[in-house]
Amino acid sequence: MDFRQLESLVAIVKHGSFTKAAEELFLSQPTLTGHIQALENKLGTVLLNRGGKHVTLTEAGRMLYEYAVNILNTRELALYSLAQYEGKLEGELAIAASTVPQGHILPGLLTAFSQRYPQITYRINQYDSKGVVQAITSSVMDFGFVGTKVCGSELEAAELCQGRLVVIAPPDGKFKELQEEAISWDLIKEVPLILREEGSGSRTLFLEGLSAKGVNVDDLKVIATMESPETIKQCVMAGLGIAVVSELCVQEEKRLGLLKVFYPADLNLTQRFYFVVHKNRVLSPVARAFQEFTLEYAEALPKPC
Repeated sequence: MDFRQLESLVAIVKHGSFTKAAEELFLSQPTLTGHIQALENKLGTVLLNRGGKHVTLTEAGRMLYEYAVNILNTRELALYSLAQYEGKLEGELAIAASTVPQGHILPGLLTAFSQRYPQITYRINQYDSKGVVQAITSSVMDFGFVGTKVCGSELEAAELCQGRLVVIAPPDGKFKELQEEAISWDLIKEVPLILREEGSGSRTLFLEGLSAKGVNVDDLKVIATMESPETIKQCVMAGLGIAVVSELCVQEEKRLGLLKVFYPADLNLTQRFYFVVHKNRVLSPVARAFQEFTLEYAEALPKPC
């Protein structure tokens, strides 16, 4: 094996495509294919499933892929150690984030990090919380940011800050005169409700809170399930129904009077946001610097945020 073969394997897995991997590595597609064929011949096994629209790893490929990522990151650490006397740190970070952290935590964090390390670039992919966990576990992304505590023997989750879920409603109609703490679950059960999608940390927290009160989702008048908080807000403003979202998402709408925001007094909707890392992965110098910086940054975040 040589580094170019391992780089080819990692790039193909990252993009799920020979074509995009060849573009990233500035190789012709036949050359890239030759790297993989040489690697498979040397190991005497098939590493990639080439059928269908996306290229995937075989079981043998998954075993090698974890080592390949660690080998390449260890090489980067060695190169960084040689270059650190010149103060250089450059490369790309691949970050997976669920909707709320992506929109309300990452902008400030990445801006602060870029001021310290201006040569680093970012690839940000949005997933629901379950998708973030899968992306980190499968080594597709370096780090993750989610709005729910994740479990797994391969992962570590450090709490960044706290927020809370709130009920949002149109600023007129039956909710117009209600005070912020006055909303009741009996009233909520009487009106159409918009829920976040399956896998969303906000949805999970909300349903767990209902379950603790003996309320089942089937007791609610769910009119729609949506992925985007922005779409949910627009639908609520248009009068489709009410919704439960992160308070971080509705600061401006509340200030402008476009939405009524309620804080149910009888339900714990505290939301915690986490920074997710892989326990056993050898980090590149860029990833190591970002992890250290993020944990320092979290210390300065208000609690609740």
